[in-house]
Amino acid sequence: MSAVEACVPMPTRSARALARERGIAVTAKDRGRGPGATLERLYRDEAPGLSRFFRRRLREGDDAPDMVQEAFLRLAAFMARESVSNPGPYLQRIARNLLFERSRRRSRHQAAFHVPLEESSAPGLSPEQGLQIEERDVLRIYQLALAELPEKTRSVFLLHRVEELTYREIGERLGISVPTVQYHLARSLAHIDAALQVE
Repeated sequence: MSAVEACVPMPTRSARALARERGIAVTAKDRGRGPGATLERLYRDEAPGLSRFFRRRLREGDDAPDMVQEAFLRLAAFMARESVSNPGPYLQRIARNLLFERSRRRSRHQAAFHVPLEESSAPGLSPEQGLQIEERDVLRIYQLALAELPEKTRSVFLLHRVEELTYREIGERLGISVPTVQYHLARSLAHIDAALQVE
């Protein structure tokens, strides 16, 4: 007997046990017909493939037999209430739902232990130091973006922002029209804004 066979219960016994548990009677004369026989046959046909399905998708391969049992338990419960003409696809849906539920449970469990690290609680960093670092980064990005601008666009920007000249004064100094000053200023602002957004 292999390790896999030892982990997976005998199909006939498990299918009967599931059927009994859910009130689906399986007697000797019923074998081969009725919901219990259908469940037993389905277990025999589908359990190995379902086990492989779970093993491929679970990190812990040991959980696959439990998931197979849970899938068939849910199918038996449903078959006790309603007639299922083609239980194979229904069983596959149950298996996918089990994986989804397990994933949600694990996410909730991990979220309960997650402690967010806020900016104010950064180790060894005071709020003032954090602001200074952020200011230096912004200034560095700003200077790089400014250096990337074409000469005329950079000149228009600096004359307007640093020397605080009006559009008309900039136009007279550089020999360009006011709409051209507006164009270069808009172009420089868009470039600097894009550089700051990327960082």
